[in-house]
Amino acid sequence: MSGPLFLPDNTVLVNFARIGRMDLLELVAAGRSTWCYTVAQECAKSSRVTGLEQLSRAPQIFGEPLMLETTSEYRDTQAFRAQLSKPGDRASANLGEAESLAIITNRGLGATFVTDDNGALGFAITHSIKHLTTWDLLKLLVRAKKLGREDAWDYVVVLKGHHRRYMELRAQTSFFAWLESPLGLRYIP
Repeated sequence: MSGPLFLPDNTVLVNFARIGRMDLLELVAAGRSTWCYTVAQECAKSSRVTGLEQLSRAPQIFGEPLMLETTSEYRDTQAFRAQLSKPGDRASANLGEAESLAIITNRGLGATFVTDDNGALGFAITHSIKHLTTWDLLKLLVRAKKLGREDAWDYVVVLKGHHRRYMELRAQTSFFAWLESPLGLRYIP
């Protein structure tokens, strides 16, 4: 990974809080991660939900959130939000992703998006922004010997990853094979 890890939404944060392992996320973040103001606010709100209290640790992990600073960043945030939104979305939907994209592209951060949101992932791919998912982070932790592969599989099951559209997550054997491979996940629509 090069550049900072950038959290454009709450999805990965919530997953690590659900499994009670914000400590693992902190290991991966290792002082080289960031987030934007909207995501920090969303995280603070989510930390009041039963079972997600560990989210209150996120500010210590990700630091002071980045704020929009220029007219260009504000304008691009609105344009990106419009592109990400679907009919019927609430006004704040996709704001964290849009704000993050505006900051990354305007400041040339070379950041890696950390999200499980399919819309944000697709947008990152379209804009040539590197990306990682919860599953990629679990793989990094297993390969760094900070997490056992059986524990990683248990987290996939708890988070219902085995019911998602990734072939590698559907069974323990395919998950273990993927952990050993250099390949990314294959999304199956």
